[in-house]
Amino acid sequence: MNMNISEVANRYEGFIRNQMAEIDLQLHASDAEDEELVRRAAFLARHNYVKINTFSETQNTIQFVVQDAMPTLVQLNMNTDRISCNCPREIWCRHKVAAIFVLYQYIDSLSDWLDNFRRSKSTQLHLLKDERSPESWLALVERVYKANLFRQTSLTPYLLESIFQDMQRQVFRETPLEREWQSLFKLFTHMALVIHTWKHLEDVHKSYGGYIIRFIDNEKENIREHIRTTSSKSRLFATDPFYDTLQTMVRRFTLQEKGFFGHRLMIYKNFWESMFNEKARRENELQTIRQTTQVADDVRIESIESMFYIMLKNYEELGRELSKMNSEDLLLWLDLAQFAANNNDYEALSMILRTMLPHLDTFINNHISIRYRPNFVGAFHRLCSYINLNDEEAEVLFAAAGTYGLQPYSLFLVERGRFTEWSALHHRFPSSLGYLENCGLKTVVEQKPEVLLPLYHSLAMNELGQKSRQHYKQAVQVWKKMKTAAKKSGKNEFWNQYIDQTKKQYKRLRALQEEIEKGNLKL
Repeated sequence: MNMNISEVANRYEGFIRNQMAEIDLQLHASDAEDEELVRRAAFLARHNYVKINTFSETQNTIQFVVQDAMPTLVQLNMNTDRISCNCPREIWCRHKVAAIFVLYQYIDSLSDWLDNFRRSKSTQLHLLKDERSPESWLALVERVYKANLFRQTSLTPYLLESIFQDMQRQVFRETPLEREWQSLFKLFTHMALVIHTWKHLEDVHKSYGGYIIRFIDNEKENIREHIRTTSSKSRLFATDPFYDTLQTMVRRFTLQEKGFFGHRLMIYKNFWESMFNEKARRENELQTIRQTTQVADDVRIESIESMFYIMLKNYEELGRELSKMNSEDLLLWLDLAQFAANNNDYEALSMILRTMLPHLDTFINNHISIRYRPNFVGAFHRLCSYINLNDEEAEVLFAAAGTYGLQPYSLFLVERGRFTEWSALHHRFPSSLGYLENCGLKTVVEQKPEVLLPLYHSLAMNELGQKSRQHYKQAVQVWKKMKTAAKKSGKNEFWNQYIDQTKKQYKRLRALQEEIEKGNLKL
Protein backbone atom coordinates (compact mmCIF):
# COMPACT_ATOMS: atom_id res chain seq x y z
CA MET A 1 0.00 0.00 0.00
CA ASN A 2 1.61 3.27 -1.16
CA MET A 3 -0.66 5.74 0.72
CA ASN A 4 -1.52 6.19 4.38
CA ILE A 5 -5.13 6.13 5.58
CA SER A 6 -5.45 9.92 5.53
CA GLU A 7 -4.45 10.04 1.87
CA VAL A 8 -6.86 7.19 1.08
CA ALA A 9 -9.70 9.03 2.78
CA ASN A 10 -9.01 12.27 0.91
CA ARG A 11 -8.68 10.43 -2.40
CA TYR A 12 -12.14 8.88 -2.05
CA GLU A 13 -13.83 11.79 -0.26
CA GLY A 14 -16.77 11.83 -2.66
CA PHE A 15 -17.50 8.13 -2.11
CA ILE A 16 -17.22 8.50 1.67
CA ARG A 17 -19.58 11.49 1.83
CA ASN A 18 -22.12 9.66 -0.36
CA GLN A 19 -22.03 6.69 1.99
CA MET A 20 -22.45 8.96 5.02
CA ALA A 21 -25.48 10.48 3.30
CA GLU A 22 -26.92 6.97 2.80
CA ILE A 23 -26.35 6.19 6.48
CA ASP A 24 -28.04 9.46 7.40
CA LEU A 25 -31.02 8.61 5.19
CA GLN A 26 -31.49 4.98 6.15
CA LEU A 27 -30.71 4.97 9.88
CA HIS A 28 -32.89 6.86 12.36
CA ALA A 29 -31.87 8.14 15.75
CA SER A 30 -35.53 7.85 16.78
CA ASP A 31 -35.25 4.09 16.36
CA ALA A 32 -33.56 2.36 19.29
CA GLU A 33 -31.91 -0.33 17.14
CA ASP A 34 -30.49 2.20 14.67
CA GLU A 35 -29.21 4.43 17.44
CA GLU A 36 -27.51 1.45 19.11
CA LEU A 37 -25.97 0.39 15.78
CA VAL A 38 -24.48 3.85 15.18
CA ARG A 39 -23.25 4.09 18.78
CA ARG A 40 -21.44 0.72 18.55
CA ALA A 41 -19.99 1.57 15.13
CA ALA A 42 -18.60 4.83 16.51
CA PHE A 43 -17.09 2.93 19.45
CA LEU A 44 -15.35 0.48 17.08
CA ALA A 45 -14.02 3.31 14.88
CA ARG A 46 -12.76 5.49 17.74
CA HIS A 47 -11.06 2.71 19.70
CA ASN A 48 -8.95 1.39 16.84
CA TYR A 49 -10.94 -1.83 16.34
CA VAL A 50 -11.14 -1.15 12.57
CA LYS A 51 -7.95 -1.55 10.53
CA ILE A 52 -7.15 -1.58 6.83
CA ASN A 53 -6.23 -5.10 5.74
CA THR A 54 -5.58 -4.53 2.01
CA PHE A 55 -5.81 -1.60 -0.40
CA SER A 56 -5.66 -1.77 -4.22
CA GLU A 57 -5.04 1.55 -5.87
CA THR A 58 -5.57 0.09 -9.35
CA GLN A 59 -8.87 -1.66 -8.50
CA ASN A 60 -10.05 1.08 -6.11
CA THR A 61 -10.90 -1.39 -3.33
CA ILE A 62 -10.23 -1.34 0.40
CA GLN A 63 -10.62 -4.26 2.79
CA PHE A 64 -11.02 -3.63 6.53
CA VAL A 65 -10.75 -6.05 9.41
CA VAL A 66 -13.18 -5.20 12.22
CA GLN A 67 -12.24 -6.70 15.58
CA ASP A 68 -15.74 -7.39 16.90
CA ALA A 69 -16.88 -10.45 18.86
CA MET A 70 -15.40 -12.29 15.87
CA PRO A 71 -13.07 -10.72 13.27
CA THR A 72 -15.20 -9.44 10.37
CA LEU A 73 -14.14 -8.39 6.86
CA VAL A 74 -15.62 -5.31 5.19
CA GLN A 75 -14.93 -4.67 1.49
CA LEU A 76 -15.32 -1.21 -0.12
CA ASN A 77 -15.42 -1.07 -3.92
CA MET A 78 -15.30 2.52 -5.16
CA ASN A 79 -15.78 1.49 -8.81
CA THR A 80 -19.20 -0.06 -8.13
CA ASP A 81 -20.14 2.06 -5.07
CA ARG A 82 -20.74 -1.13 -3.09
CA ILE A 83 -19.90 -2.12 0.46
CA SER A 84 -20.00 -5.77 1.53
CA CYS A 85 -19.54 -7.50 4.86
CA ASN A 86 -19.29 -11.18 5.74
CA CYS A 87 -21.64 -10.86 8.72
CA PRO A 88 -25.25 -12.15 8.34
CA ARG A 89 -26.96 -8.72 8.35
CA GLU A 90 -28.12 -7.81 4.84
CA ILE A 91 -28.48 -4.03 5.21
CA TRP A 92 -26.34 -1.56 7.17
CA CYS A 93 -24.43 -3.34 9.95
CA ARG A 94 -22.14 -1.84 12.57
CA HIS A 95 -19.08 -3.17 10.69
CA LYS A 96 -19.88 -1.32 7.44
CA VAL A 97 -20.77 1.86 9.32
CA ALA A 98 -17.59 1.62 11.43
CA ALA A 99 -15.43 1.27 8.29
CA ILE A 100 -16.98 4.41 6.77
CA PHE A 101 -16.62 6.25 10.10
CA VAL A 102 -12.89 5.44 10.19
CA LEU A 103 -12.37 7.10 6.80
CA TYR A 104 -14.76 9.98 7.51
CA GLN A 105 -12.69 11.00 10.58
CA TYR A 106 -9.91 12.10 8.22
CA ILE A 107 -12.07 14.42 6.10
CA ASP A 108 -14.55 15.84 8.63
CA SER A 109 -15.64 15.79 12.28
CA LEU A 110 -17.28 12.51 13.22
CA SER A 111 -18.38 14.01 16.57
CA ASP A 112 -20.31 16.79 14.82
CA TRP A 113 -21.95 14.31 12.47
CA LEU A 114 -23.03 12.11 15.40
CA ASP A 115 -24.48 15.12 17.25
CA ASN A 116 -26.41 16.21 14.18
CA PHE A 117 -27.59 12.67 13.53
CA ARG A 118 -29.12 12.28 16.97
CA ARG A 119 -30.60 15.77 17.07
CA SER A 120 -31.90 16.32 13.53
CA LYS A 121 -33.59 12.97 12.97
CA SER A 122 -35.54 13.06 16.21
CA THR A 123 -36.46 16.70 15.71
CA GLN A 124 -37.64 16.17 12.13
CA LEU A 125 -39.89 13.24 13.01
CA HIS A 126 -41.52 15.21 15.80
CA LEU A 127 -41.97 18.22 13.54
CA LEU A 128 -43.65 16.03 10.93
CA LYS A 129 -45.96 14.61 13.58
CA ASP A 130 -46.73 17.91 15.30
CA GLU A 131 -47.48 19.78 12.08
CA ARG A 132 -50.62 17.62 11.86
CA SER A 133 -51.58 17.73 8.21
CA PRO A 134 -52.13 14.85 5.77
CA GLU A 135 -48.97 15.90 3.93
CA SER A 136 -46.81 15.79 7.07
CA TRP A 137 -48.16 12.35 8.06
CA LEU A 138 -47.48 11.04 4.56
CA ALA A 139 -43.97 12.54 4.66
CA LEU A 140 -43.34 10.81 7.98
CA VAL A 141 -44.38 7.44 6.55
CA GLU A 142 -42.38 7.98 3.36
CA ARG A 143 -39.25 8.84 5.31
CA VAL A 144 -39.53 5.67 7.40
CA TYR A 145 -40.26 3.61 4.26
CA LYS A 146 -37.26 4.95 2.36
CA ALA A 147 -34.99 4.30 5.32
CA ASN A 148 -36.10 0.69 5.77
CA LEU A 149 -37.67 -0.92 2.70
CA PHE A 150 -37.19 1.31 -0.34
CA ARG A 151 -33.78 -0.05 -1.37
CA GLN A 152 -34.45 -3.70 -0.53
CA THR A 153 -33.95 -5.91 -3.58
CA SER A 154 -33.81 -9.43 -2.15
CA LEU A 155 -36.82 -10.06 0.07
CA THR A 156 -38.26 -13.14 1.73
CA PRO A 157 -41.71 -13.00 3.33
CA TYR A 158 -40.12 -13.31 6.77
CA LEU A 159 -37.81 -10.34 6.13
CA LEU A 160 -40.65 -8.34 4.59
CA GLU A 161 -42.90 -8.93 7.59
CA SER A 162 -40.09 -8.06 9.99
CA ILE A 163 -39.29 -4.82 8.14
CA PHE A 164 -42.98 -3.88 7.98
CA GLN A 165 -43.44 -4.39 11.72
CA ASP A 166 -40.31 -2.37 12.39
CA MET A 167 -41.57 0.49 10.18
CA GLN A 168 -44.90 0.38 11.96
CA ARG A 169 -43.20 0.66 15.36
CA GLN A 170 -41.18 3.66 14.17
CA VAL A 171 -44.27 5.45 12.86
CA PHE A 172 -46.58 4.58 15.75
CA ARG A 173 -43.97 5.96 18.14
CA GLU A 174 -45.02 9.39 16.86
CA THR A 175 -48.74 8.87 17.66
CA PRO A 176 -50.36 12.12 18.89
CA LEU A 177 -51.05 12.38 22.60
CA GLU A 178 -54.69 13.49 22.12
CA ARG A 179 -56.98 10.48 22.21
CA GLU A 180 -59.33 11.86 19.55
CA TRP A 181 -56.45 11.83 17.04
CA GLN A 182 -54.78 8.54 17.92
CA SER A 183 -57.00 6.07 16.06
CA LEU A 184 -57.08 8.21 12.90
CA PHE A 185 -53.28 8.58 12.97
CA LYS A 186 -52.81 4.82 13.23
CA LEU A 187 -55.31 4.09 10.47
CA PHE A 188 -53.92 6.77 8.15
CA THR A 189 -50.25 5.84 8.59
CA HIS A 190 -50.92 2.08 8.57
CA MET A 191 -52.72 2.38 5.24
CA ALA A 192 -49.89 4.52 3.85
CA LEU A 193 -47.34 1.89 4.94
CA VAL A 194 -49.37 -0.89 3.30
CA ILE A 195 -49.49 1.08 0.04
CA HIS A 196 -45.70 1.55 0.05
CA THR A 197 -45.12 -2.11 0.93
CA TRP A 198 -47.54 -3.40 -1.74
CA LYS A 199 -45.02 -2.57 -4.47
CA HIS A 200 -42.70 -5.24 -3.07
CA LEU A 201 -45.22 -8.09 -2.80
CA GLU A 202 -45.34 -9.44 -6.35
CA ASP A 203 -41.68 -10.51 -6.57
CA VAL A 204 -41.83 -12.22 -3.18
CA HIS A 205 -45.15 -13.94 -4.04
CA LYS A 206 -43.68 -15.72 -7.07
CA SER A 207 -41.56 -17.99 -4.90
CA TYR A 208 -43.29 -17.99 -1.52
CA GLY A 209 -47.01 -18.17 -2.37
CA GLY A 210 -49.14 -18.59 0.71
CA TYR A 211 -46.83 -16.71 3.08
CA ILE A 212 -47.57 -13.40 1.37
CA ILE A 213 -51.30 -14.15 1.33
CA ARG A 214 -51.15 -14.64 5.11
CA PHE A 215 -49.27 -11.35 5.45
CA ILE A 216 -51.97 -9.57 3.40
CA ASP A 217 -54.78 -11.19 5.38
CA ASN A 218 -53.19 -10.12 8.64
CA GLU A 219 -52.81 -6.50 7.50
CA LYS A 220 -56.37 -6.47 6.13
CA GLU A 221 -57.61 -7.47 9.56
CA ASN A 222 -55.44 -4.81 11.24
CA ILE A 223 -56.79 -2.13 8.90
CA ARG A 224 -60.37 -3.27 9.54
CA GLU A 225 -59.78 -3.00 13.29
CA HIS A 226 -58.35 0.52 12.87
CA ILE A 227 -61.42 1.43 10.76
CA ARG A 228 -63.74 0.04 13.42
CA THR A 229 -62.00 2.01 16.17
CA THR A 230 -61.87 5.24 14.17
CA SER A 231 -65.47 5.11 12.92
CA SER A 232 -66.77 4.47 16.45
CA LYS A 233 -65.43 7.82 17.68
CA SER A 234 -66.94 11.27 17.20
CA ARG A 235 -65.52 12.94 14.11
CA LEU A 236 -63.87 16.38 14.46
CA PHE A 237 -64.15 19.06 11.77
CA ALA A 238 -60.35 19.27 11.79
CA THR A 239 -60.14 15.68 10.54
CA ASP A 240 -61.96 16.41 7.24
CA PRO A 241 -58.74 16.88 5.21
CA PHE A 242 -57.42 13.56 6.54
CA TYR A 243 -60.63 11.77 5.53
CA ASP A 244 -60.44 13.29 2.05
CA THR A 245 -56.80 12.34 1.61
CA LEU A 246 -57.44 8.85 2.94
CA GLN A 247 -60.30 8.45 0.45
CA THR A 248 -57.97 9.39 -2.42
CA MET A 249 -55.21 7.09 -1.12
CA VAL A 250 -57.53 4.09 -0.88
CA ARG A 251 -59.01 4.71 -4.33
CA ARG A 252 -55.60 4.95 -5.98
CA PHE A 253 -54.43 1.88 -4.09
CA THR A 254 -57.41 -0.14 -5.34
CA LEU A 255 -57.33 1.08 -8.93
CA GLN A 256 -53.63 1.54 -9.66
CA GLU A 257 -51.60 -0.88 -7.55
CA LYS A 258 -50.97 -4.32 -9.06
CA GLY A 259 -51.63 -7.81 -7.77
CA PHE A 260 -54.13 -9.41 -5.41
CA PHE A 261 -57.10 -7.36 -6.65
CA GLY A 262 -59.59 -9.29 -4.52
CA HIS A 263 -57.68 -8.29 -1.39
CA ARG A 264 -57.37 -4.66 -2.51
CA LEU A 265 -61.11 -4.58 -3.17
CA MET A 266 -61.82 -6.01 0.30
CA ILE A 267 -59.80 -3.22 1.94
CA TYR A 268 -61.64 -0.68 -0.22
CA LYS A 269 -65.01 -2.14 0.79
CA ASN A 270 -64.12 -2.03 4.47
CA PHE A 271 -63.52 1.73 4.23
CA TRP A 272 -66.74 2.45 2.35
CA GLU A 273 -68.86 0.11 4.43
CA SER A 274 -67.92 1.53 7.83
CA MET A 275 -66.12 4.85 7.48
CA PHE A 276 -67.17 6.75 4.36
CA ASN A 277 -70.91 6.42 4.83
CA GLU A 278 -72.26 9.82 3.70
CA LYS A 279 -74.52 9.49 0.65
CA ALA A 280 -73.01 12.52 -1.12
CA ARG A 281 -69.47 11.19 -0.62
CA ARG A 282 -70.49 7.83 -2.05
CA GLU A 283 -72.19 9.39 -5.07
CA ASN A 284 -69.12 11.55 -5.78
CA GLU A 285 -66.81 8.55 -5.45
CA LEU A 286 -68.92 6.53 -7.91
CA GLN A 287 -68.74 9.40 -10.39
CA THR A 288 -64.97 9.58 -9.95
CA ILE A 289 -64.65 5.83 -10.48
CA ARG A 290 -66.64 6.03 -13.71
CA GLN A 291 -64.38 8.80 -15.03
CA THR A 292 -61.10 7.12 -14.08
CA THR A 293 -59.01 5.98 -17.03
CA GLN A 294 -55.76 4.91 -15.37
CA VAL A 295 -56.39 1.50 -13.82
CA ALA A 296 -54.27 -1.63 -13.36
CA ASP A 297 -54.87 -4.58 -15.66
CA ASP A 298 -56.36 -6.76 -12.90
CA VAL A 299 -58.99 -4.20 -11.80
CA ARG A 300 -62.65 -5.10 -12.31
CA ILE A 301 -64.35 -1.72 -12.42
CA GLU A 302 -67.79 -3.33 -12.58
CA SER A 303 -67.21 -4.92 -9.14
CA ILE A 304 -66.46 -1.53 -7.62
CA GLU A 305 -69.42 0.13 -9.34
CA SER A 306 -71.73 -2.68 -8.19
CA MET A 307 -70.61 -2.12 -4.61
CA PHE A 308 -71.77 1.49 -4.84
CA TYR A 309 -75.04 0.46 -6.48
CA ILE A 310 -75.68 -1.72 -3.42
CA MET A 311 -74.82 1.07 -0.98
CA LEU A 312 -76.95 3.59 -2.91
CA LYS A 313 -79.76 1.02 -3.46
CA ASN A 314 -79.61 1.59 -7.20
CA TYR A 315 -81.09 -1.78 -8.16
CA GLU A 316 -81.64 -0.87 -11.81
CA GLU A 317 -77.91 -0.31 -12.40
CA LEU A 318 -77.07 -3.34 -10.28
CA GLY A 319 -79.33 -5.46 -12.47
CA ARG A 320 -77.50 -4.25 -15.59
CA GLU A 321 -74.16 -5.31 -14.10
CA LEU A 322 -75.58 -8.68 -13.03
CA SER A 323 -76.73 -9.35 -16.61
CA LYS A 324 -73.03 -9.31 -17.63
CA MET A 325 -71.99 -11.92 -15.03
CA ASN A 326 -69.44 -14.57 -16.09
CA SER A 327 -68.82 -17.87 -14.33
CA GLU A 328 -65.19 -17.05 -13.49
CA ASP A 329 -66.27 -13.91 -11.58
CA LEU A 330 -68.31 -15.69 -8.91
CA LEU A 331 -65.83 -15.16 -6.08
CA LEU A 332 -66.06 -11.39 -6.55
CA TRP A 333 -69.86 -11.60 -6.69
CA LEU A 334 -69.91 -13.76 -3.55
CA ASP A 335 -67.98 -11.01 -1.75
CA LEU A 336 -70.52 -8.46 -3.00
CA ALA A 337 -73.36 -10.70 -1.82
CA GLN A 338 -71.75 -10.81 1.62
CA PHE A 339 -71.39 -7.03 1.45
CA ALA A 340 -75.14 -6.73 0.74
CA ALA A 341 -75.93 -9.08 3.64
CA ASN A 342 -73.70 -7.06 6.00
CA ASN A 343 -75.71 -3.97 5.05
CA ASN A 344 -79.05 -5.80 5.50
CA ASP A 345 -79.86 -5.18 1.83
CA TYR A 346 -81.74 -8.41 1.16
CA GLU A 347 -83.15 -7.23 -2.15
CA ALA A 348 -79.65 -6.76 -3.58
CA LEU A 349 -78.60 -10.04 -1.94
CA SER A 350 -81.47 -11.88 -3.59
CA MET A 351 -80.65 -10.38 -7.00
CA ILE A 352 -76.99 -11.39 -6.77
CA LEU A 353 -77.50 -14.94 -5.47
CA ARG A 354 -80.27 -15.81 -7.91
CA THR A 355 -78.14 -14.53 -10.81
CA MET A 356 -75.22 -16.63 -9.59
CA LEU A 357 -77.23 -19.88 -9.44
CA PRO A 358 -77.03 -20.85 -13.16
CA HIS A 359 -73.25 -20.27 -13.12
CA LEU A 360 -72.49 -22.40 -10.05
CA ASP A 361 -71.93 -25.72 -11.81
CA THR A 362 -69.35 -24.29 -14.24
CA PHE A 363 -67.62 -22.26 -11.54
CA ILE A 364 -67.35 -25.07 -8.96
CA ASN A 365 -66.07 -27.62 -11.43
CA ASN A 366 -63.79 -25.39 -13.52
CA HIS A 367 -62.78 -22.19 -11.76
CA ILE A 368 -62.06 -23.02 -8.11
CA SER A 369 -59.59 -25.52 -6.67
CA ILE A 370 -60.92 -28.59 -4.91
CA ARG A 371 -59.79 -27.61 -1.42
CA TYR A 372 -61.76 -24.34 -1.54
CA ARG A 373 -65.01 -25.80 -2.91
CA PRO A 374 -66.56 -26.79 0.47
CA ASN A 375 -65.91 -23.30 1.87
CA PHE A 376 -67.45 -21.65 -1.20
CA VAL A 377 -70.54 -23.87 -1.13
CA GLY A 378 -70.95 -23.36 2.63
CA ALA A 379 -70.67 -19.56 2.31
CA PHE A 380 -73.15 -19.49 -0.58
CA HIS A 381 -75.64 -21.64 1.34
CA ARG A 382 -75.38 -19.45 4.46
CA LEU A 383 -76.20 -16.38 2.38
CA CYS A 384 -79.12 -18.24 0.77
CA SER A 385 -80.65 -18.70 4.23
CA TYR A 386 -81.50 -14.96 4.17
CA ILE A 387 -83.58 -15.15 0.99
CA ASN A 388 -85.47 -18.49 1.18
CA LEU A 389 -84.76 -20.27 -2.09
CA ASN A 390 -87.69 -22.21 -3.49
CA ASP A 391 -87.35 -25.97 -4.02
CA GLU A 392 -86.42 -25.66 -7.68
CA GLU A 393 -83.67 -23.12 -6.98
CA ALA A 394 -82.35 -25.24 -4.10
CA GLU A 395 -82.12 -28.25 -6.41
CA VAL A 396 -80.03 -26.19 -8.85
CA LEU A 397 -77.72 -25.14 -6.02
CA PHE A 398 -77.14 -28.61 -4.61
CA ALA A 399 -76.92 -30.31 -7.98
CA ALA A 400 -74.04 -27.96 -8.78
CA ALA A 401 -72.44 -28.38 -5.35
CA GLY A 402 -72.42 -32.19 -5.42
CA THR A 403 -70.75 -33.79 -2.42
CA TYR A 404 -69.41 -30.38 -1.35
CA GLY A 405 -72.98 -29.38 -0.62
CA LEU A 406 -73.97 -32.53 1.23
CA GLN A 407 -74.28 -30.90 4.64
CA PRO A 408 -76.18 -27.77 3.55
CA TYR A 409 -78.46 -29.85 1.31
CA SER A 410 -79.16 -32.17 4.25
CA LEU A 411 -80.13 -29.22 6.42
CA PHE A 412 -82.32 -27.91 3.60
CA LEU A 413 -84.16 -31.26 3.39
CA VAL A 414 -84.63 -31.29 7.16
CA GLU A 415 -85.98 -27.74 7.07
CA ARG A 416 -88.46 -28.78 4.38
CA GLY A 417 -89.47 -31.95 6.28
CA ARG A 418 -88.24 -34.21 3.47
CA PHE A 419 -86.88 -36.89 5.82
CA THR A 420 -87.14 -39.88 3.47
CA GLU A 421 -85.03 -38.03 0.90
CA TRP A 422 -82.61 -37.10 3.69
CA SER A 423 -82.12 -40.79 4.53
CA ALA A 424 -81.77 -41.73 0.86
CA LEU A 425 -79.13 -39.00 0.38
CA HIS A 426 -76.96 -40.43 3.15
CA HIS A 427 -77.42 -43.95 1.80
CA ARG A 428 -76.02 -42.65 -1.46
CA PHE A 429 -73.11 -40.86 0.23
CA PRO A 430 -72.18 -42.89 3.36
CA SER A 431 -70.43 -41.01 6.17
CA SER A 432 -70.25 -41.38 9.96
CA LEU A 433 -72.49 -40.79 12.95
CA GLY A 434 -70.59 -37.63 13.80
CA TYR A 435 -71.14 -36.18 10.35
CA LEU A 436 -74.82 -37.18 10.41
CA GLU A 437 -75.22 -35.22 13.64
CA ASN A 438 -73.97 -32.13 11.81
CA CYS A 439 -76.45 -32.79 9.01
CA GLY A 440 -79.59 -32.68 11.19
CA LEU A 441 -79.80 -36.27 12.45
CA LYS A 442 -81.32 -35.21 15.78
CA THR A 443 -84.31 -33.59 14.07
CA VAL A 444 -84.89 -36.65 11.87
CA VAL A 445 -84.86 -38.91 14.96
CA GLU A 446 -87.50 -36.73 16.59
CA GLN A 447 -89.71 -36.25 13.52
CA LYS A 448 -89.53 -39.48 11.53
CA PRO A 449 -87.29 -42.09 13.16
CA GLU A 450 -88.47 -45.03 11.01
CA VAL A 451 -86.63 -43.69 7.92
CA LEU A 452 -83.36 -44.05 9.80
CA LEU A 453 -83.54 -47.83 10.36
CA PRO A 454 -82.12 -48.82 6.95
CA LEU A 455 -79.44 -46.12 7.23
CA TYR A 456 -78.34 -47.29 10.68
CA HIS A 457 -78.23 -50.88 9.42
CA SER A 458 -75.95 -49.84 6.57
CA LEU A 459 -73.60 -47.99 8.92
CA ALA A 460 -73.43 -50.99 11.27
CA MET A 461 -72.65 -53.38 8.39
CA ASN A 462 -69.79 -51.11 7.31
CA GLU A 463 -68.29 -51.39 10.79
CA LEU A 464 -68.68 -55.20 10.86
CA GLY A 465 -66.83 -55.40 7.56
CA GLN A 466 -63.67 -54.10 9.25
CA LYS A 467 -63.51 -57.27 11.43
CA SER A 468 -61.91 -55.94 14.61
CA ARG A 469 -63.17 -55.60 18.16
CA GLN A 470 -62.88 -51.82 18.01
CA HIS A 471 -65.13 -51.73 14.95
CA TYR A 472 -67.53 -54.17 16.60
CA LYS A 473 -67.83 -51.68 19.47
CA GLN A 474 -68.59 -48.96 16.93
CA ALA A 475 -71.25 -51.17 15.36
CA VAL A 476 -72.89 -51.63 18.77
CA GLN A 477 -72.94 -47.85 19.22
CA VAL A 478 -74.76 -47.55 15.89
CA TRP A 479 -77.21 -50.28 16.95
CA LYS A 480 -77.96 -48.38 20.15
CA LYS A 481 -78.97 -45.39 18.01
CA MET A 482 -81.00 -47.75 15.84
CA LYS A 483 -82.66 -49.20 18.96
CA THR A 484 -83.78 -45.70 19.99
CA ALA A 485 -85.21 -45.05 16.52
CA ALA A 486 -87.04 -48.40 16.53
CA LYS A 487 -88.53 -47.70 19.94
CA LYS A 488 -89.67 -44.20 18.91
CA SER A 489 -91.34 -45.61 15.80
CA GLY A 490 -93.06 -48.44 17.71
CA LYS A 491 -91.14 -51.25 16.06
CA ASN A 492 -90.10 -53.16 19.19
CA GLU A 493 -90.91 -56.61 17.80
CA PHE A 494 -89.06 -55.90 14.56
CA TRP A 495 -86.05 -54.71 16.56
CA ASN A 496 -85.81 -57.83 18.75
CA GLN A 497 -86.10 -60.06 15.69
CA TYR A 498 -83.38 -57.98 13.99
CA ILE A 499 -80.97 -58.48 16.90
CA ASP A 500 -81.71 -62.22 17.09
CA GLN A 501 -81.11 -62.60 13.37
CA THR A 502 -77.85 -60.60 13.56
CA LYS A 503 -76.53 -62.76 16.43
CA LYS A 504 -77.44 -65.91 14.52
CA GLN A 505 -75.83 -64.67 11.29
CA TYR A 506 -72.55 -63.76 12.99
CA LYS A 507 -72.45 -66.52 15.63
CA ARG A 508 -68.85 -67.41 14.78
CA LEU A 509 -67.60 -63.89 15.60
CA ARG A 510 -67.05 -64.37 19.33
CA ALA A 511 -65.82 -60.79 19.92
CA LEU A 512 -68.94 -59.41 18.23
CA GLN A 513 -71.19 -61.68 20.31
CA GLU A 514 -69.53 -60.43 23.49
CA GLU A 515 -69.96 -56.76 22.49
CA ILE A 516 -73.64 -57.33 21.63
CA GLU A 517 -74.23 -58.87 25.07
CA LYS A 518 -72.47 -55.97 26.76
CA GLY A 519 -74.59 -53.54 24.78
CA ASN A 520 -77.91 -54.85 26.16
CA LEU A 521 -79.55 -54.19 22.80
CA LYS A 522 -82.88 -55.99 23.28
CA LEU A 523 -86.07 -54.02 23.95
